[in-house]
Amino acid sequence: MKKKKDEKSELKHEEVELVVTQEDYEEGLKRGWTDDDMLRPGRYKLRRGGFLARHPELKTKDKKRA
Repeated sequence: MKKKKDEKSELKHEEVELVVTQEDYEEGLKRGWTDDDMLRPGRYKLRRGGFLARHPELKTKDKKRA
């Protein structure tokens, strides 16, 4: 038997879960959006703040002004 906590996905504070329902998708089609304008129905896990993690040389705290 699974606990209710096990059913939820565990996300870190840097991760975001986006849920697109079939109703959201159909509403977008009614507005005139195309498939390229929106995500298909489903769950999407995204990571926040990945740019500075990949490019640490751009951090402003470590830079000195000229």
